[in-house]
Amino acid sequence: MTDVHLRLEGELTIYTAQDMRQRLLQALSAADAPDALRLDLRAVTEADTAGLQLLLAARAHARARGRDVRFAGMAPSVESAIQLLGLEQAFADARDDLAPDGIGADLYAAARAGATASAA
Repeated sequence: MTDVHLRLEGELTIYTAQDMRQRLLQALSAADAPDALRLDLRAVTEADTAGLQLLLAARAHARARGRDVRFAGMAPSVESAIQLLGLEQAFADARDDLAPDGIGADLYAAARAGATASAA
């Protein structure tokens, strides 16, 4: 089973979500997409409804293809947005242990550079 760890950094808001959404969903749809994708959210500085929608859409997209997306290391900004919107239950079964340091790749930088992450 291929397991990939990606780290999101910076804002996960309406201003960044659309670009990140397209790249993330393309990566999850690729023939060589990982069986499991663990998103490290420790470095997300701001999250809003669009950002949370992106996370849930990525998980649904992966599940529809027999894959999984897990969320690790929820930053306070992500936790606050989840609680504010009453989405604790929607994220409850998607939480995972924090990826060890050194495994993660910076998804935001990779998305901007058009690169792909490597398997862990």
